Amino acid sequence: MVRKLIKKLKGAFSRLFGRKRVIRLGIYGEPNTGKTTLANKISMDWMGKEVGIVSEMPHETRTIQKVEHIEVKAGKKTLVMNLLDMPGLSASVDFKEFTKFRESVSNTDTDFKDLKVSDLKRIAEEEDLSKTGKKAAIIQRLKAKISKKELQTYVKDLKIKVTAKKGKKISKASARKIAEEATKGIVEAIKWLDNVDSVIVMMDSTKDPMTQVNIMLLGNLEAKNIPIVIAANKIDAKNSKPNNIMSAFPQHPVVPISAKEGRNLENLYKTIAENL
Repeated sequence: MVRKLIKKLKGAFSRLFGRKRVIRLGIYGEPNTGKTTLANKISMDWMGKEVGIVSEMPHETRTIQKVEHIEVKAGKKTLVMNLLDMPGLSASVDFKEFTKFRESVSNTDTDFKDLKVSDLKRIAEEEDLSKTGKKAAIIQRLKAKISKKELQTYVKDLKIKVTAKKGKKISKASARKIAEEATKGIVEAIKWLDNVDSVIVMMDSTKDPMTQVNIMLLGNLEAKNIPIVIAANKIDAKNSKPNNIMSAFPQHPVVPISAKEGRNLENLYKTIAENL
C-alpha cells in the first residue's frame, strides 16, 4: 500500500514539473533464459553498447549489470529506464556443472585480424579505400583510417559475423570460485527486489514454466506489489510453446519474444509502460 502511494506521488511530481520518470527495470529469471541477450539487445538498439557476455554456461552473469538512462519508445510513450541485468536465480549451485564449459571471452572488442578478407574489403569499400592486396595490406589501410571503436560500429552495421573466441577449459578451482560468485549473485539479485520499480521475468518458452524458481520469484514480486511482465523468450525455437507460460500464469501479462532476433520487443516495451 505504502509502495503504491509513493509511486503515485512520484508520478504526480514528475507530471507537475515536466520531468520524465526514470524507472529501475530489473530483468530476472533462471539461468540461460536469455536475460543478458535481452539486455544486450535493448542496450545496443538504444545506446549502442552491450551489457555483458552471453554464453551457454549457466550463471555467466554473476553480478548485477547496469545501463543507466536508456530512452525507449513504447508506442506513444517514452520509457526512460535504468536497466538492470540480474544474475540467474536457481535453488542451488553445483560447481561441477561449470567444469563442462570453457571460460567465456568477450567478442565485443573485435580486432581487424579477427575478420575475413571479404569483410575487410566491405569496410574498405565503405571508406573509399583500395580493396586490393593481401589481408595485411588491407588492414594497414583500415587502421590508418578508422579507430577500433569505429570498427565495432561497422561490424554491427554490416552484420559481420565474428568467429567466437574460445577460452580455456574451466578447472575445478575456477568452477568452485564461479559457484561461490553465482551464489552471492543470487543473494544480491533477491536483495535488489526492494529497489526495482518494474520487473521483466524471463522464461524459456521451450521448457516447463512451473519451476520452483519461477513460482517463488513471482510470489515475491506479487507480495511486494512490483509490476510484472513475463517475457516468453526463444519463440524463434521450433519447440517454443509460449501458450504454456500464458496458461501457467494467467494473472500476469505474457509477451512472447525472441531476444536473440529482437522479435516483438515493441510489444514488450508497450506492455511494460502500460503496467507501471
